[in-house]
Amino acid sequence: MTPPLDLNFTGCRALVLHPAQTVRRELIARLAALGVETTAEWPESDFAAKADFVFVDVDMGHDGQLPWPAGMAPMPLVGLVRSESPGRLAWALGQNCDAFLSQGALGLVFSTLVIARAKCNERLRAHQREAEVARRAGLRDILVQAVIEVMAAQNVDVLGALKQLRALAMIERISLEDAAAQYLNDNSPRRTGERR
Repeated sequence: MTPPLDLNFTGCRALVLHPAQTVRRELIARLAALGVETTAEWPESDFAAKADFVFVDVDMGHDGQLPWPAGMAPMPLVGLVRSESPGRLAWALGQNCDAFLSQGALGLVFSTLVIARAKCNERLRAHQREAEVARRAGLRDILVQAVIEVMAAQNVDVLGALKQLRALAMIERISLEDAAAQYLNDNSPRRTGERR
């Protein structure tokens, strides 16, 4: 199910990184009409990490200009396209721009903001899911250790031990791996989830 679109930008802050004052002025005006407070600078800005949206010139933008690793913008990143050079478009794709706005069509800034926010939210959710999968994969040895301890302490087989750890995970509303870590860290005489 697609989440509803957030169409309200009032109170948001944008940063425009572009060398041309005419483009900066026009974007400032168009964003102001949407309730977006805009800072426009070139080539860099200390404001980048505080912005809700960042617009960057694709033709002259470079990696060191943005204060995060390539492709890891923590907010919606919009590429401002001029020349459509394949090399520059490749750079913008490497930055994982959430949307693109042609400098000849700055009037389309509203739809660009909507798309950029939606794509950024999707990108950040995917990154969180990947990080959680990696974190839980790193706890597999803890899960195995907890299963072995439950088997020895309760005289149950592997399935019985897993059942007890799953019960603990459900009670605590945590992952099975986190339940295993909690079980191993619990020094009480009777650990939660064990049979009496």
